[in-house]
Amino acid sequence: MGWDDTFDAAAASGGREEPIELVGTNLRMTGTVSLGRFGRLTDLINASSGYLRIRDALLLHRNGDPTDLKLPELMVDQDEISFIAQTQAPAPEVGAATGFIEPVDDTTVEHRKAREFVIFTPGHMISGKVYVFGQTDLAGFVDSTDPRFVPVVDVTTRSLADRGIVSHYDFVLVNRTQMIAAAETSRQGDIAAETSPEL
Repeated sequence: MGWDDTFDAAAASGGREEPIELVGTNLRMTGTVSLGRFGRLTDLINASSGYLRIRDALLLHRNGDPTDLKLPELMVDQDEISFIAQTQAPAPEVGAATGFIEPVDDTTVEHRKAREFVIFTPGHMISGKVYVFGQTDLAGFVDSTDPRFVPVVDVTTRSLADRGIVSHYDFVLVNRTQMIAAAETSRQGDIAAETSPEL
């Protein structure tokens, strides 16, 4: 599914606008995206391919300071996006699909648990919690191709070019095609709750 059928439909349906920060190896910006018929950012991004339509795009310096370049609309190739972040992730709309997360009553390995990972992209080190099945090992996590953008919560990012540039986000979608390395830092974690943001 390309941007022309997904994002034009989103604009036409008057969906909720959500603020995002988009980061690539050599690109950093803020802006908004229209969710259209989707209830969550995760669903929109993982249901589409091609170019992502960013409205009110403000280009940022590498350290996150704003530049003087602001564009009313910008199309960004998803293959060039390292991650899409939200400093304060809004709760999904009522009735939105719960994605990876299902209601659980016990702690068996069949259910997803929050586990700490560190993920490297060409430009950043990203650490946070990923909800994965208890049986999933590191090799299974990195070899998986679905979802294309991995939801991560309670995130800290650090620039590899300047380790003094550190950012914190409630929620990040990491592009698997930009992942160059990953490690699990803990096997501890709580059972994923149905109210976990964006998962």
